[in-house]
Amino acid sequence: MRSPAEMDIVQIDISTKCHLKCSNCTRLIAHQPKREDMPLETFERAVRSMEGWDGENRVIGIIAGEPTLHHDFERISRRFAELWGGPLTGNGRRPVADFNDLATERLFDRSTGRGLWTSLGAGFYRHYETIMEVYGHWNTNTHESGGRHQALLITREDYIARTGISQEQWEKNRDDCWVQRMWSAAINDKGAYFCEVAAAIDRLYFDGAHAWPVEQGWWQRTPADFKQQLDLCNYCALAQPGPSQLDTLDRDVISPQSRKLLQQAGSPAVRKGHFELFDTAYHAEKRVVDRRDNYVGSDRRVGIGNRSAYPRRLSAVLVSVGYGAALAQTLPHNVDQFDELVVVTTTTDSDTQAVARQHGAKLVLSDRCWDDAHSFNKGRMLNDGLAALSDPDWVVLTDADVFMNEGLRAFVLNHALNPGCLYFTQRHERGAVAGQDDAVNMQPNGYFQLFHPRAAAIRDRWPKAVSEAFCSAGSVDTWFAQQWGMGKLIPIPDLAVSHLSSRWLGENWNGVAKREGSWSQLGILTTNGFSTFLQIQQLPDVIKLTDTLYGDTVELETRQLNDHVQLAPEGLVFRGRLIGQAHIHVAYRG
Repeated sequence: MRSPAEMDIVQIDISTKCHLKCSNCTRLIAHQPKREDMPLETFERAVRSMEGWDGENRVIGIIAGEPTLHHDFERISRRFAELWGGPLTGNGRRPVADFNDLATERLFDRSTGRGLWTSLGAGFYRHYETIMEVYGHWNTNTHESGGRHQALLITREDYIARTGISQEQWEKNRDDCWVQRMWSAAINDKGAYFCEVAAAIDRLYFDGAHAWPVEQGWWQRTPADFKQQLDLCNYCALAQPGPSQLDTLDRDVISPQSRKLLQQAGSPAVRKGHFELFDTAYHAEKRVVDRRDNYVGSDRRVGIGNRSAYPRRLSAVLVSVGYGAALAQTLPHNVDQFDELVVVTTTTDSDTQAVARQHGAKLVLSDRCWDDAHSFNKGRMLNDGLAALSDPDWVVLTDADVFMNEGLRAFVLNHALNPGCLYFTQRHERGAVAGQDDAVNMQPNGYFQLFHPRAAAIRDRWPKAVSEAFCSAGSVDTWFAQQWGMGKLIPIPDLAVSHLSSRWLGENWNGVAKREGSWSQLGILTTNGFSTFLQIQQLPDVIKLTDTLYGDTVELETRQLNDHVQLAPEGLVFRGRLIGQAHIHVAYRG
């Protein structure tokens, strides 16, 4: 046997929840009378107790039934990253065609010192962004590849009585147990243990009576200190030559004494009859374990048809006010790419309304674009469209004059995408645009922004995910992209779109019809100075500035501009706060 100090993995068992019902589960999930989660404070104490154990190639693993189903998994994970191991990772930001490839790659990465044992499922999908950042090492097994789980719930007395093995041989096998030799010590909500399976047995049968206190240095105990916990081996047959069966079967092989103990513990599986009694006439297979992941089966860790990490739905939201003619061209081409396509327009735009209804788009009517004397507040319209989505998963923000790529839907639904990222693509102009030299735009702009509502960048604001501070259609998409940060803006050139070209850059950003006396965009301020898409000789006396990082707005006299905007080596400083390379939206009232 090994001291935990000699191990390269120690597990923290955080939950008894699971979406699977595997046979002979080492966490005894089918027999747990209640689904319980480890409190955050207990988890923090567990991590702190490992101080001094860390080293090269060593990992503290988070395990459970399925740990991502813990009700506070995200907070536990973020706290884990603060307390233990290396920096956050940039893993899994690019689209992933075969998730098994990524899972296999992560199996060999111990760089962060933090590991996740997972079977994927809804919890994994829900916490995808956090998992990619916090856990460098994953041990993934969706139990779909013909793996076999050895029967463990056979007591020492029953095993010896049915096999004829001697007491001496049983103890010899116990002392050379492959679980303790290859797997991990563990901490659960009851305490610390020399063996992760012993931890599960003690929790279920004895309410943690054999647990060691979770205190700094507990892991330095040697086999000479295991005596009390060795009693738990009397309830486990994993060290002995014994039967195994496919992990997908919803039943355990148990012995008569184990059945009584499980009944006393309130086992749902025993109550429902989901078990087989150990009988050497039928359960004679001798399973040989010679590697840690002997249970995986075909070595494919994610089943070939497993969709746990892939998008479920694809929706789109676009604004069309005065663009009915353009929409009549693009909507028939685009609508079938989406499970739901929302068109937002005003109560007076009958042309857009008619096109949307004709082609089966979901229509949202809103005049909020003109509130507060704004010329065309596109952000408000987009938020009204987002609020109208039914069960949104992945969402595309686009424009009425953009043709989607014909392969969009197939690509999205067949690639795992990280909710922590905003994906963008190329836009090809179908004609020349005055003031724009390049016919290809490759920026994360409003013609194509693919994102998930659960992204940490926006979820606290959902469904009002878009800033409503900009008086025009310009800059609002830049602000939206800035919320993710540069490292999470991911291009997908394969999804290139095409654009019914404007006559000049900025045409109709202030709306198709001029609204007298309204706030309209004049141009932008960047680190290179002021630029405008309007024909003006000088700045108006009064302007409004809105930055595209924080959405902070100030109305001022033009002569006060230098009091609010400065140029620093790191970029622009707006109202005393660094906004770097983010630009400033400049508006006037006229």
